Amino acid sequence: MNSIRRRLNVFFVVVITLLLGISGAYSYWRTQAELAEDLTQTGKSLRSRLETSLPSPLWNFDDYQLDRILDSEMISPKIQQIVIENNGRMVAGRVSSGIGRVERLTKQPSRYGDEIEFDVFYQDNPQRSIGKVLVRLSSAPMEQQLQKQVISKVAEIVILDIILVLALSRSLTLLLVRPLKQLHDMLQRAADQTDAGISDAALRLPASQFIEFSDVTSGYNRIARRLLDDLRKRKETEDAMREAKESAEKALQQLKETQNSLVQAEKMASLGGLVAGIAHEINTPVGVILTSASVLSEDSRSFQKNIESGTIKKSDLLRYTETAVQSSALIQTNAERAAALIQSFKRVAVDQTSEARRAYDLKEYIEEVILSLRPTLRHSALTVDVDCPEDIKIDGYPGALSQIITNMVTNTIAHAFDPGQQGTLCIEAEQDEGVVRMVFSDDGKGIQASHIGRIFDPFFTTRRGAGGSGLGLNIVYNLVTQTLGGTISVSSAPGSGTRFSIIFPSVAPEPVKQPAPSDD
Repeated sequence: MNSIRRRLNVFFVVVITLLLGISGAYSYWRTQAELAEDLTQTGKSLRSRLETSLPSPLWNFDDYQLDRILDSEMISPKIQQIVIENNGRMVAGRVSSGIGRVERLTKQPSRYGDEIEFDVFYQDNPQRSIGKVLVRLSSAPMEQQLQKQVISKVAEIVILDIILVLALSRSLTLLLVRPLKQLHDMLQRAADQTDAGISDAALRLPASQFIEFSDVTSGYNRIARRLLDDLRKRKETEDAMREAKESAEKALQQLKETQNSLVQAEKMASLGGLVAGIAHEINTPVGVILTSASVLSEDSRSFQKNIESGTIKKSDLLRYTETAVQSSALIQTNAERAAALIQSFKRVAVDQTSEARRAYDLKEYIEEVILSLRPTLRHSALTVDVDCPEDIKIDGYPGALSQIITNMVTNTIAHAFDPGQQGTLCIEAEQDEGVVRMVFSDDGKGIQASHIGRIFDPFFTTRRGAGGSGLGLNIVYNLVTQTLGGTISVSSAPGSGTRFSIIFPSVAPEPVKQPAPSDD
């Protein structure tokens, strides 16, 4: 969180630093110009002196005097190098080593282009040049002086900034931060206050000596009084609200228990329909087996009598053999059919009564569930068409899918068509990149627009007086979104049928483990 004191400190430090920086930059520029001018004057003075002092020793070839003149001039730290030439050949030269020592030049030095160059003329013949002088001035003293000035200015800025920050922080602490801290503490105390019996004086803020804080203090005291009044009023209503809450919680608990009972009733009703389907479907193959076994038993007894009496003929043996083969084939075929039906019904029944996870073939499982619903479908005029590829494999909870298909079929029979009305329910499935899409579409009477947004709500039904519980599609919605980890959508219009689209992953997500209830 930003601090006013920090912001003011930063603002003033930046302003002072900026002003001092501008002042220092101007001073630096003026000093640099003055030092540059001084260096220029040094070069002019040196030229004037050398033009006066060099002609005599050059003309007389007085090397001793020439060396003295050069050594005396090189004392100045502003002079880097002096070279005297005659006819392009160096006569004498000195160079500063940079560490306070002057060295004699023994060979012609390189030129850098910044040398001061002038001719030396003999006094008796000003038109005749007796030598040439090359002088290089040193900017090192000027740079050192400028560097010292910069360091001095930076130190001055830092010291002034530190003094300003300390003074400003102290002033802000006394005049602003401390009163604001007192106001903050009282506001925090008022915000945390829950005791309606506290006195007004406990939350009153003393008057401030500053006009700027006086209005704030007065406003706070009014708020504190109003807060205490509100606390007292809230205390009076808390008991009533607590009783209302307890009553609502009891009603909610009863509603949840009722909903769970109805959900279990829906599952048991589906299981009851499954049991009826088992009995009806197995009745036919069992009847064929019983008839074939009776015929075979009767022919076997007759054949045995003929053997015992010794009247057996070849025709009797052939007839008995034919009857035994046919009866055995019928018994075996219908026993295998009954066993397959029992196995199919067993898988569906186990899935509907458990939450086990396993891998299964989608098309095969849909057909098994539809087979278990044959008794229900026979009492209606609904035709169920399944369009599903053979290669869709699911790793998930078949019990949830069985309940979804069962509820969708029974919901279509109950709501999409009038009793005895012909209709078709199409179940389509496809798989794309690990996602399965199932569509349940019928050509029934559709759903009113005002009901579309409520069909997944628990206990919503348009057949309340005809046995509808209003939980069928709510169970479907919860199974799709929670158990299968998918989504469900619906589109419909009166007279145009209804289309439910369910999308879920081929590999169901792991169930979310609910935290264990605390003992507290």
